[in-house]
Amino acid sequence: MRRITKRFISVMAAAAMVFGLAACGSDNKNEDSTASKNSSENQTAAGSNAAESISFDQSEFENAVVTIDNIEIPEGTRIVALGEATHGNKEFQHLKLELFKILVEKTNVRALILEGDVGGCEIANVYIQGGEGTPEEVTRHLGYGIYRTDEMCELIKWMHDHNQTAAEEDKVRLYGMDMQYDEDSIASINSFYGKVAPDKQSKFSSKMAEYLGDSYDAYDASKYDDINALMDEIQADLDSNKDAYAEKTSAAEVEIIRNIAENIKYFISYCVKENETNKARDTYMKKNVDWILEVEEREHNGAVMIGCHNGHMTENQSSMNTFLGVYLNEEYGDSYYTIGTDFYNTKVNLPKEDYSGRFDLDLCSDDPLALAVKDMPENKYFIDFGKIDENTDLGKAVNGKMPTGSVGEYYTAGFENMKPYYQLTFAPTEMYDAMILFYEVNPIVVWDK
Repeated sequence: MRRITKRFISVMAAAAMVFGLAACGSDNKNEDSTASKNSSENQTAAGSNAAESISFDQSEFENAVVTIDNIEIPEGTRIVALGEATHGNKEFQHLKLELFKILVEKTNVRALILEGDVGGCEIANVYIQGGEGTPEEVTRHLGYGIYRTDEMCELIKWMHDHNQTAAEEDKVRLYGMDMQYDEDSIASINSFYGKVAPDKQSKFSSKMAEYLGDSYDAYDASKYDDINALMDEIQADLDSNKDAYAEKTSAAEVEIIRNIAENIKYFISYCVKENETNKARDTYMKKNVDWILEVEEREHNGAVMIGCHNGHMTENQSSMNTFLGVYLNEEYGDSYYTIGTDFYNTKVNLPKEDYSGRFDLDLCSDDPLALAVKDMPENKYFIDFGKIDENTDLGKAVNGKMPTGSVGEYYTAGFENMKPYYQLTFAPTEMYDAMILFYEVNPIVVWDK
């Protein structure tokens, strides 16, 4: 995961105080710790009053929610976006697979777009399409340390195994939409040219090594123009030889490699020209979603699912750091369908403040909707806001401001003392079309490197 500078951390901390936070952080080795200073019992007691101040009848809530297997996606949906209230809980990671399975069974969704590395997700996708490797190996390429978990490995394995027996039109594909890295993008280009034109692979590989180095931060900023010119040269070569290269691989792979070259241009611009701003990052993620959707609709007549942090996919700007969902909502309108998530109690896995390891922290969102799940038979339920009468108590509640949880891949001591560091206070209907609500969620366990 991209390292975060002290300057950026201080900006995020200030932003979290006012807006909540949804951002990815450092990639450091997991260390077991129980550094939580607030017990879940104390958090629950403190949070209950805030949650219970927003009143609606429990039976009204229970009549409005359904179990996950009964989710219905509106006709005409082109993008289904699933958010996660934290990056550090097992249930939210597993939910990506759970929802994707339902969409593959019930809709024309066959593509999953992760808030993950473009090049690394393509390495995983090659495996999913029947390439060499193991689920464990390719899971390590998804881009972030927080994805090196059993839950994400299960996702990769299911996609691979599904494709082994699925009809051609039912095969699934994985894409990344984040351009913060370049190592696996370089590796994907090198691997491609090794198959289709080894003589060119040698030339392109040496130039990429000279300009971009062998790690994400080893690029030579003075070679900015040279890097762009090299990517232009690669794209021109792909365009000129696409039929010949497609015979040795596939037309789809040629198109993907061309987009990976485009993402190296995004990467170097993001690093050198745009000072690694969140707005630039989300702008490039939007470009990738647009491209993926165009490919899926043209080649497979299919819609897509996005899996990312809540903050990136909300229809309003719920954080000063995130813009993707606003852009998608403006572009696609009602065909962009958003499902946020929340917890009431979480034990969330986070990086330590100095990024020297990881620990688990107990937090309470105060979300009255998630609290309403507490005594129900299941730990999670789906609620579609479009099916709630706005004149009922529940309708007034979801259309009014209420606290919800939002924890990014970063920690500050403020989490334990001031809830605005990890709470949002918008009307749920301003942020999402629907939500999946958990009463309690458990920490991910990140593999050792």
